[in-house]
Amino acid sequence: MREKEAFIRNFREVQPKFSRLCMRKLVQSGLTMPQYALLNLVVAGPVSMKDLSAKLLVSKPAVTNLVDRLEKHGFLKRSHDVSDRRISLIEIRPKGQKLIRDMQSTALGVLLRALEKFTPTERTVITKFHEVLSFCFDQDLSKGMRGAK
Repeated sequence: MREKEAFIRNFREVQPKFSRLCMRKLVQSGLTMPQYALLNLVVAGPVSMKDLSAKLLVSKPAVTNLVDRLEKHGFLKRSHDVSDRRISLIEIRPKGQKLIRDMQSTALGVLLRALEKFTPTERTVITKFHEVLSFCFDQDLSKGMRGAK
């Protein structure tokens, strides 16, 4: 039980620090957390406004507002789906890609410095933990998406 309590305590200590580090970068870039979350969703490829609304768990007008601001500042662009012009697709632009890379490199830098403190065997366990953690998040997020429809 002590391991579980230590894990919880450490998570509660690390998570706010990670958030503050990310917020510092966001403030420097002039973006809000919802804007950054949207950019993170389109970095892998074009996403429809409807899908953004569902994934961000916000209304379509709220997504439109976020997209308008990010488009105005050159972080992304809006286009129409070639098979259905009623569907707006949102794509990241080079300026948005650079911001995502900068944010991720800041966080990854801290994580990689910490990872260097472990043996190769311990790193393997940590990597496996993150794979399982990602899977668990995906499961919970997909349940939430089905329940939101």
